[in-house]
Amino acid sequence: MSNLTQNRLNTTLTAAAVTSINTSITAIGAQLPAGSLTDEERTGFRSIDVNNKIFVEDTITEMGISGAGIIPPFLNAAVIQSDLTLFGQLDSIESNLTNLLRHVTDLKRICGSEGYDNGLAVYRIYEAAAMAGIPGAKESYDKLKQRFDGQGNTGRPAANI
Repeated sequence: MSNLTQNRLNTTLTAAAVTSINTSITAIGAQLPAGSLTDEERTGFRSIDVNNKIFVEDTITEMGISGAGIIPPFLNAAVIQSDLTLFGQLDSIESNLTNLLRHVTDLKRICGSEGYDNGLAVYRIYEAAAMAGIPGAKESYDKLKQRFDGQGNTGRPAANI
């Protein structure tokens, strides 16, 4: 639980900033080649790691050295190189996007936690005020406690109000 007096994020994005960010994301997607996978393909396609990448590079090299007369024409070194080049480009983009996504996810976690922790603090104050008979507190407490109904009192203290 965070310190309720500590507010690491006390800001919002302007509507223009949200629009700009979403437009930029769309622009990135528009520059990528078309292509997607089914769920089966996602689990069935081979991936490439460092060793596989070296193997593909060696394959292209060997095709250039001794491929004529051995490798059938439907296997083209330029096509394989194109796939490998695009893989490298996408690997770099993925790394940058992964870092950006981690940043967005961290920010969501911070502001979500701060909002929820403060909401719980407000809820507990309404609960105490309702137990003390403060006018208007019971109605607010009853409304807020609906969040915890059906959870066997998990997350909220038992109250006999």
